[in-house]
Amino acid sequence: MSNVDFNLSNLDFDALEQSVREVATPTKTPAEILAEQNAARLGEVAGAADVAGSFVSGEAQARVDEILAGVQSGKYSAEDALGALSAIETAGRAALGAGVADTGDGGDGGDGGDGGDGGTSFTPRQDARNTIRAVLATFGLEGLADVVYEEYAAERVNISNPDAILFSIRNTTQYQQRFAANAKRAAKGLPELDPASYIALENQYRDLMRANGLPPGFYDQISDFEKLIEGDVSVYELSSRVTEGYRKVAEADPAVKQQMRQLYNVDESGLAAYFLDPDRAAPLLLRQANAAAIAARGREQANLQLSAMSAEELVSRGITGEQAQSTFARMGQLAGLYQEMGGEEMLTEQQKVGAAFGFDVQAQQALERRRAQRVAEFAGGGAFARTTGATSGTVETGVGTAQ
Repeated sequence: MSNVDFNLSNLDFDALEQSVREVATPTKTPAEILAEQNAARLGEVAGAADVAGSFVSGEAQARVDEILAGVQSGKYSAEDALGALSAIETAGRAALGAGVADTGDGGDGGDGGDGGDGGTSFTPRQDARNTIRAVLATFGLEGLADVVYEEYAAERVNISNPDAILFSIRNTTQYQQRFAANAKRAAKGLPELDPASYIALENQYRDLMRANGLPPGFYDQISDFEKLIEGDVSVYELSSRVTEGYRKVAEADPAVKQQMRQLYNVDESGLAAYFLDPDRAAPLLLRQANAAAIAARGREQANLQLSAMSAEELVSRGITGEQAQSTFARMGQLAGLYQEMGGEEMLTEQQKVGAAFGFDVQAQQALERRRAQRVAEFAGGGAFARTTGATSGTVETGVGTAQ
């Protein structure tokens, strides 16, 4: 024995046996694999060849025979053959329905039937037209059914493939108008949307509008969604615009709507259009909606009309309308202190708001100096101060009460 310690209990005999089997079994060539697959589906291919052959003759029939032979010899895969036979069958049905099929029996299918019962059991022409119209109706393009049918009769389009139908009409004016946002997206460097994705996005927009109770007839037409798609507005972003912007204002009290008019010149009838406009960024719209709510509380509690800049600054500092209410109520109680009298230091609106909300220390100090000066004037009998029975420690000036 060598110094190597053999422990048979550690050997994986199953894995060893599998490795030996894999080495002993030669790998099949692609041709052999194809032959096996074709043999398994040969009956299916032969059936498809029989069906296709019942609608064609002449060169088309020769092609059917050649495809079947190609599968038997391994020249073609069964999958490819089935696709080709389906296309031949479809074209044959269309030609027969149009009365131009080379049937080899005197053309007795000219009326669209099968020559046996006057067309009551099979009408390929009508069947093809119905198929085409059904596909196009999904995209609102049923008016192009005749155009597609002509392509189909000329064997230039496979109507069993919806994508092929749409591709055959993509250069028509109707198609380009239906998916007009794609051209504008391309001009902006955005990828075009395929028709199915385009329409799915429209439907998602429409469902979102309905779920949020937007006015009937507003943003529920194809033309309404064009600008949203052009602007690459996602359903998530649109949802934010509607729920956090439009609804926040539309469902708010009249004071908030009044502030939207005052600050941004947006009346109630134009609220939805304003918040859904893709040319405006969603964060800006939401900031403005919150600013209107804050400005409404300022007007209500302190009789203070904020500018858009001041209101938006409060929003940027994380202050909501509800949070601002108590501060504005305090400003209302001290209204006199916030209004300048003769000879006093002037403070801007932003300074006053900053002082009230605690983020402008210099303005707070200026107000404190003003309060102290007024108290001193009162104590010294200054001309502008007057007492009206206010409680001790309070000075009511000509424009209000300073504390």
